[in-house]
Amino acid sequence: MPKHSPPENLTHEQSEVLEKAAFLIIGARNEAAAMLARAGVPDDGGFGTPCFAHIEGFGECPCSNYTGNGGPCSTRTTLDTGATPIPHSSCGHPPSKHFST
Repeated sequence: MPKHSPPENLTHEQSEVLEKAAFLIIGARNEAAAMLARAGVPDDGGFGTPCFAHIEGFGECPCSNYTGNGGPCSTRTTLDTGATPIPHSSCGHPPSKHFST
């Protein structure tokens, strides 16, 4: 869970800054992972950006990596893998939900 104040305790301006900072952190992690890949260093998954948002009635969001341009995550996920066809939707959580520290 992030060590910063929960979004509901932040002003609008503080929330905007939090999301911008989270997006920068995600970008730096992605760049570091790409550097390792180019050098042939195996990735142990330590540079991923899984979603840590809690979905009421389901649990932790199944999104494994943030994709987006600073807004809501656009990674396609599903909450019902048993359905046919499997329904997919975007994660939709902000960048700040995609890092734990």
